Amino acid sequence: MFWLIVGILAVILLYKFHNYIVSPFSYWKNKGIDYHLLHDPYTDIFKFVTNTVNSFEEDLANYNGMPDKKVYGIVQFRIPALLIKDPDLLKQVLIKDFDHFTNHSNILREDDPILTKNLFISRDKKWHDTRTILSPVFTANKMRIIFSLMASCGDQIVAYFNKEYEKQGNGKPLEIEFKSTTARFTNDVIATTSFGLEIDSFKNPENEFIKTGRAIFDFSILRFILLHKFPTIAKIFNVKLMAPIVYDFFPKVIRDALKNRRENNIKRPDMIQLMMEAKESLEKNPVKDLVLEDDDIISQAFVFFGAGFETVSVAMSFAMYELAIHPEIQKRLQEECIENFKKGDGKITYELLQGMKYLDMVVSESFRKWPPATALDRVCNKKYTLNVDNQEIVIEPEMLINCPVLGIHRDPKYYPNPDKFDPERFNDENK
Repeated sequence: MFWLIVGILAVILLYKFHNYIVSPFSYWKNKGIDYHLLHDPYTDIFKFVTNTVNSFEEDLANYNGMPDKKVYGIVQFRIPALLIKDPDLLKQVLIKDFDHFTNHSNILREDDPILTKNLFISRDKKWHDTRTILSPVFTANKMRIIFSLMASCGDQIVAYFNKEYEKQGNGKPLEIEFKSTTARFTNDVIATTSFGLEIDSFKNPENEFIKTGRAIFDFSILRFILLHKFPTIAKIFNVKLMAPIVYDFFPKVIRDALKNRRENNIKRPDMIQLMMEAKESLEKNPVKDLVLEDDDIISQAFVFFGAGFETVSVAMSFAMYELAIHPEIQKRLQEECIENFKKGDGKITYELLQGMKYLDMVVSESFRKWPPATALDRVCNKKYTLNVDNQEIVIEPEMLINCPVLGIHRDPKYYPNPDKFDPERFNDENK
C-alpha cells in the first residue's frame, strides 16, 4: 500500500512537472495567434538550465522562423513573447503608441536595494516620474560637460598602447586582446562619469571597482529561476539577482561620494553631480509627487555600469575587429581622426567629435552588424489592438513584446548583403 501511494504521488508530480514545462508552448495556439517554436519544451529548458544558449543564433532563427509573417508568437525559456518584425509596426508600438508599452520585463524583487528604482526597470508612474526628473540631466550641454572626463580616459588607453608598443620593441604591429582592453577602458569611463572615481585600470587592472564589476555578470541560473518562477521562496531566503559583494560595494561608494561632496562643497562634472543638482532643484522648487532620494541616485548610477560595462566593451571590440580586417576603412577613419586632431591642436573636443562623419558611419555600421542587444523587449501595460494586414491582434496587459534588433539588422530586405561591413550604408545619401 505504501509503495502504491508513493507511485501515485510520483505520477502526480511528474504530471505537474510536465505540465509546468509544456504549458507555455500552447500559449499562442490558445490565443489563436500564429507562432514559431524554435525548440521542443524540454530542449528549451535544458539549454537554459545548462546555459548553452547562443542568443545571437537563436534570435536570428526566431526572426527567420516565419519569413512571410510580420507578427507571430515565440517562446524562449518558457516565456511567450509576441515577435514584431515589421519596422512600421515597431514604430507604432515603440513611438506612436508608446504609452501602452512603457515597461520592460522584470524578474527583480520589489525590494531590491539597487535595481528597482532605476529608469530602465521602473514601471508606470514611477518610471514616468523618474524620467521627468532625469530628462534635463541628459541634455547635449550636460554631455559636453562630462566629455572632458571621457577624454582623460582616452589619454590613459593611448598611453597604454604606446607603452605596450615600446615594450614589444621590434617595430612590428602590436597585438592586443581587445575585449579585456576595452573592458578596462569602459570601466574607467563609467567610474569617473557615474561614480566620481578616478581609476586607471591599465596601471591597476585588478582594482576593486573592476573586480566588483565583474561580479555583476556572475550569472546564476538558480538565482534567475527562483526570482522569476518562485519569487516568494526567493524573498524568504533573501535571494537577489547579483552577488552580495555588489550590493555592499556600489551603494557604499556612492553614499561616501555624496557625503563627501555635501560636507566639503565639492563639485565635479559627472553624473552624480548632475543628479545631486536635480535633487537640490526639486527640494527648492517642489513638484507634486516628484521625489529624488539618495537611493534613486544610487540606482541610476549603478545602472550606468550594469548596462554600459559589458555592452560598450563588446561593441568596441567588434568595431576594432572590423577595422583590423578592413584596412582601407581603418585608413580613411585614421585620416579623419588626424585631420580633427590638427584642428584641435592635438585634442578632440566635443564639438569636433560631433563633426566626424566617417567615425559616425563606422560606429553606426558596427552597431548594425553587431548590435550590443540582439533584441529589445516591452511589456504591454494596457489592452491594445494591433492591426496587421486586416487582422486584429489583441495584446493583453503584461504580454511581452519582442523587438528583433539583430534580425532586422541582418535582413537583406533592409540592408543588402547584410554580412558585409560597409559604413557607406550610413552616408548622407543612404541613411
